[in-house]
Amino acid sequence: MKEKLVQATLEEMRTRSLKFTMDDLARKLHASKSSIYKVVDSKEDLIRLVMHWAMEKFDRKSAELLHGEGPVNSRLMSYCGLFFHTFWYLPDTVNEDLEARYEDIWKEWDRYREARFDDMMALLKEGVDKGEYRKVNLPVVRHMWEASWPTCNIVRTFLRKMNMTGRDVLELLEDIMLKGLEKRN
Repeated sequence: MKEKLVQATLEEMRTRSLKFTMDDLARKLHASKSSIYKVVDSKEDLIRLVMHWAMEKFDRKSAELLHGEGPVNSRLMSYCGLFFHTFWYLPDTVNEDLEARYEDIWKEWDRYREARFDDMMALLKEGVDKGEYRKVNLPVVRHMWEASWPTCNIVRTFLRKMNMTGRDVLELLEDIMLKGLEKRN
């Protein structure tokens, strides 16, 4: 029931942000509210469960990329894809509603997301150490990536208008941020 509840909640969050009710979930699951309350104590508890589920899923997938074999660039691109999928998966209104209604959950989610930049930087450093990337000031790169995060919602809207996919975004990220703007022969 727990996994079904998480999936149903994610569907509600995608379509209605956090404006769904426990009655909505019960209908979606063809279950009683009391069966939901056997898994969680409240809507806040449910939202925390879903966020922790997303974090655990991210951690499992990212561990393979961070400690795996193969070229750093391909692992970094896969990590970026996982990052985008995890943190852009839900509509912007979910983050806004989280911040406004469930401040403690929002802070935990935001701290978690920020800490994932540490992993990105570890992959970049590995790439520099292995000679896959040229030496650059990694703290400045991190700051640039972190500073660009608040604009991601604007970029996401722009990319939707441009009919671009997540894969398109990753290819642009790789080309511009990792290969630079220098003209190649």
